[in-house]
Amino acid sequence: MQTVEVYETKPEMFNPQAEVAACYLECDGKLLLLLNAPGDSEAGSWGVPAGKLESNEAPLNGATRELFEETSISIDPSQIQSIGSLYIRKPEVDYIYHLFRIKVATRPEVRLSSEHQNYRWVSAEEMEMMPIMIGGKEAYARYRALAAKKRIGASVNAYLILKQEGKILLHLRRNTGYCDGMWSLIAGHVEDGESATEGMSREAYEEIEIQIEPLKLKAVHVMHRKTNRLNVDIFFECASWEGSIINREPDKCERIAFFPLDALPLNVVDYNVIALKAIREGNFYSECGWMP
Repeated sequence: MQTVEVYETKPEMFNPQAEVAACYLECDGKLLLLLNAPGDSEAGSWGVPAGKLESNEAPLNGATRELFEETSISIDPSQIQSIGSLYIRKPEVDYIYHLFRIKVATRPEVRLSSEHQNYRWVSAEEMEMMPIMIGGKEAYARYRALAAKKRIGASVNAYLILKQEGKILLHLRRNTGYCDGMWSLIAGHVEDGESATEGMSREAYEEIEIQIEPLKLKAVHVMHRKTNRLNVDIFFECASWEGSIINREPDKCERIAFFPLDALPLNVVDYNVIALKAIREGNFYSECGWMP
């Protein structure tokens, strides 16, 4: 029997060779588990949707990508709550295990990849009776303990309304696991330790390679949006920037283009449309996703 050690703090002499993002998708008190297909090193055992992070990939992006690749379930990253990370040691490898919680009101359709042969929604009690991947039960126990202590906060997200000759810049999403095939504003999550303007400046460079001084960003709209978590969406306009606009993330963005505000594509992400309409009408604040 292979041994596994699971830690909440980094142990001494820990040398991680990989990082893994794991999605704990919950609905009505039950957790989604996938059954590994024949040919897998742990064929016949169950586990949550999870996988190794790609080179330079953020854990949140890895979580949404793995969930989509393994189940075809698209989740807005703002619906995902980071629970923390575990440090897992096996005889042959050390790795960091990032925990993400997703709570949904209704069970989404699951379409499995070739990596798995079945899926089930199970309670904690049912999970105890199932053959779980090595270290899976220990990780789940730590996940439940951490989730119970985790304060549910709001995700702060920054959006760029970049105008040129009366048009605004949009990008066509692809391979993200959320709203692929739809147009949206350049945007991203504000990371811990940075201000919203700093986050927006960083995202602008990462996605379209332009440099914006944070002080030159002007907040024109704030949206309080409810999904499975709370989101504070801040929309910025910018009058000037340095550099030429190019698509730096062709794996996530099929193309970028400018569109007239009164002739936007039909397939623009819905809450982006709501925010742009509110801005045109001179409304600085809006709410989205709340019951009337």
